[in-house]
Amino acid sequence: MTTRIVSSGAPNSPSQRSIVAVGIDGKYESTPTGERLKWNDYSLIDQRWNRTAGSSPQYIGAYWFDAVLPVSLIDNNVILQAQSQLLENVRGHDFNLGTFAAQGGQTVSMVTSAIGAVGGAILDLKKGRFESAARRFGVAPRPSRLSQKDVAGRWLELQYGWLPLLSDVHEATKAYEVLTSSPRRTRVSAQITKSQISEMSVSPTLFSLKGNQRSSIRIIYEMTEVMDAPRSLGLTDPLTVAWELIPYSFVADWFIPIGTYLENLNQIPQLSGRFLTTIVNKGTGSSAPRPFSETGVIWTNPPICSYTFFHMDRDASTSLSVPTPTFNSLADAMSPKRIWNSLALLVQKL
Repeated sequence: MTTRIVSSGAPNSPSQRSIVAVGIDGKYESTPTGERLKWNDYSLIDQRWNRTAGSSPQYIGAYWFDAVLPVSLIDNNVILQAQSQLLENVRGHDFNLGTFAAQGGQTVSMVTSAIGAVGGAILDLKKGRFESAARRFGVAPRPSRLSQKDVAGRWLELQYGWLPLLSDVHEATKAYEVLTSSPRRTRVSAQITKSQISEMSVSPTLFSLKGNQRSSIRIIYEMTEVMDAPRSLGLTDPLTVAWELIPYSFVADWFIPIGTYLENLNQIPQLSGRFLTTIVNKGTGSSAPRPFSETGVIWTNPPICSYTFFHMDRDASTSLSVPTPTFNSLADAMSPKRIWNSLALLVQKL
């Protein structure tokens, strides 16, 4: 193991930098099939401060050093999302035959109803019964008003009926192609990036330090197996199928990704090979002291501090652990499309 520590400047100087790096040594390693490039654990923290002195009745030529604590945007739910993306890339498709078969009755009923409506409307139009044809599609003729419940029902049928069905058909063709051809890749990866404006000051009541922060997670998986058909098609995952059959489970998934967690829990521990997980947090921000009413200091010329950081943690392993899901923030849970779906559900029920 190699450790590198570099430090320059001081808290009361115009410029300061701190670097701490810790890593595992070794470039190659032996395996039963021969020598290969080694994946090593590595951690790096690189922080920089640039300061402009300020002045006040109490402090002349003072620099402000505020302790900083950037918090990673990669929480358990983001890790679950990255693992789910990795599974899809390993399979080469996102088709779950178990769930599709379990929901087959609902799908057949929806398609049969649609065929009946279209066929009946065509016959009505041939006979000149335009009002009857309109009613078959849920459109009330004048002078009646179109029911809000009918509009909501059609919207929900589109979002949770037809669009998932079309997606399943597309993914099923991809699954057929993958399962009927020879393996083409032995290494797959998945990456997710999050960004936001963050408050990075440890004592924000005295000194605010806000800036743009960007966090990412990347998982590289080098396979030593080919996933068999039952696992690839979700036939060995009864918990995920059961969850999908629970009414309104998709609403719960908006706030807590239980469905993703169950699928990952069934599949991720069974993957055979090696993994390299890299989490990077970086960003920059500038700061200024709080007003006199909050800090008790009248700054004639406030000090200014800019801060730049780069944190990286790389972990090599032969397995991945599946984290427990947590509550999503309201912004992550309620996208514009989900808001429309929620309104449609409320109209249907109330």
